Amino acid sequence: MAGTSNLHYGAAMNDHPLPALRNQLLSLHKLLMNAERAAYEKEGNVIQSPMQFLQLLMEHERFAWLRQLSQLVVMMDEAMEEKPPVTKERMDALVAEAKHLLMGSEAPESFAVRYARLREREAAVAVAHAEISKSLG
Repeated sequence: MAGTSNLHYGAAMNDHPLPALRNQLLSLHKLLMNAERAAYEKEGNVIQSPMQFLQLLMEHERFAWLRQLSQLVVMMDEAMEEKPPVTKERMDALVAEAKHLLMGSEAPESFAVRYARLREREAAVAVAHAEISKSLG
């Protein structure tokens, strides 16, 4: 029976948008980090090394909003590695959480508002968003 369950899980995972969405969000995260880094450096700040940038991403208030997307990708990774296999309901909830994060808030400094501003400024982010929107349904 365990083999049947795993086979069902694999089929369910292949039919679900979560794995593709996770990969799209990871690519988006990189685009957003690069855009924020460029804006930060344009303001006269110097990032001297990848380690310094990593530290800024983890600790500097300016980059705090990006951590929400990082955390969501980690939650997706953990869910897809769960034993027993993640349920369809949990996968659906993670997709809904992604939709809410990207578009669900109009609070002035929310992730969704900051993300919308970057979508307007950065063509690559707008293109990535169009692809992600297909996965969000």
